[in-house]
Amino acid sequence: MGEQRRTQGDGGALWAGRFARPPAPEAHALGVSIGFDARLAPQDVEASVAHVRGLEAAGLLSADDATRLEHALREVGAAIADGSLVADPSDEDVHSVVERGVTDRLGELGERLHAGRSRNDLVVTDLRLWLLAARMRIDALTTMLVRELAVRAGEHAESVVPGTTHGRLAQPVTLGHHLLAHAWALLRDLERFSDWAGRTAVSSLGAGALATSTLPLDPAATAGRLGLSRAFANSLDAVSDRDFAMEFLSCSAILGMHLSRLAADLTRWTDEALGWAELDEAYSTGSSMMPQKRNPDTAELVRAKAARIAGDFTALTALLQGLPLGYHRDLQEDKEPVFDAADTLELALPALVGAVATIRFDTRAMRQACAHDGLYATDLAEALVAAGVPFREAHRRTGALLKALADEHRGLRDLSAEEWESFGVAGGSALLDPDRAVRARSMAGGPSPDSVRAQAAALDVELASRRP
Repeated sequence: MGEQRRTQGDGGALWAGRFARPPAPEAHALGVSIGFDARLAPQDVEASVAHVRGLEAAGLLSADDATRLEHALREVGAAIADGSLVADPSDEDVHSVVERGVTDRLGELGERLHAGRSRNDLVVTDLRLWLLAARMRIDALTTMLVRELAVRAGEHAESVVPGTTHGRLAQPVTLGHHLLAHAWALLRDLERFSDWAGRTAVSSLGAGALATSTLPLDPAATAGRLGLSRAFANSLDAVSDRDFAMEFLSCSAILGMHLSRLAADLTRWTDEALGWAELDEAYSTGSSMMPQKRNPDTAELVRAKAARIAGDFTALTALLQGLPLGYHRDLQEDKEPVFDAADTLELALPALVGAVATIRFDTRAMRQACAHDGLYATDLAEALVAAGVPFREAHRRTGALLKALADEHRGLRDLSAEEWESFGVAGGSALLDPDRAVRARSMAGGPSPDSVRAQAAALDVELASRRP
């Protein structure tokens, strides 16, 4: 039936009946989106199959014709996937390619496919389906990273390391505690995407261009055929809504930020000035000039990708603000930001999983760094509080002691038993032990080894109880 198809030049666009002349070449080039929306082809086929079955249920297609249309649609989907059906100059978008492929196969029957729908309600349904599938892939990769962090945390439940605030030494923690801090943040990302999916699993088919259709279609039944939880509540909102795309980018930007922070820690820990860890060679690169270099490029690139995803969110937000209700061609620009964000996460997550799984920690170097007196100042102040001293006075006295010792080029470890007694904390030198310090912080959620193991177990429970 290919000879029945008209070309763009003789008015063969899906909307060409009203027009005597085709678009100018430069206008056509501006409007073509097939270069990026071709990836919606599988979703376009599934949405079209659901619509065909809706036309059948409405008595607008016979069962035989509906089956022929479904078979043709699936053939077109397979042909697009294997490259045997490609866009030609007349095709504006993926919908044009799919409909052309069906009409080439079935002739007049193929021309019945689009009854009762618009590209406006079709494209938003396609995009929802695509993003829901992308979320499943991102969910699986994020879960892998959470599990890997929990495994490494279990290995280092008792490995002490200086904790920092403001980038400066603060208090001793365990490496396991630090790794699990990243895992809990990622678990929130999984929860955010799960909540997003519940709001996104909505079908817009049946909304038409903006005002539904006079044909007796059942949008709720169509939604069910697509595995979506419900149909639109308002047809104008259905074709205008891109909240789901912006929210996907918001969730992605937060996840990207969390990946960036984890990557920043990997970069810091592997700095030779600290020497706390070493990235595996498979996740490092060298220098074209300096033979000795082992650069943490994987972590650095993951760190940078957060900016890219944040830019995608900003781009779509700027596009949507101030846009009146109804479909506008501006909305064609909604796809590239979400595609880019999903692609970026699917690129960064596996690399970070591998880097975390293979990084080698130097726990001896971390322990040596815990010798710094300042890490135990809070323990000293709280020992005074336990002896009945008001906290502000304990804080002042501890700070004054540290200042006096610094003026004398001494430290807490230089204090004699008598000096500790005079200060009000007999046997205070016992406080300057990182193992004692982390074990003393035994409350739930703290850095003690028991707490780390309990947190890892709680993460396992949370992951096991999650539904895809």
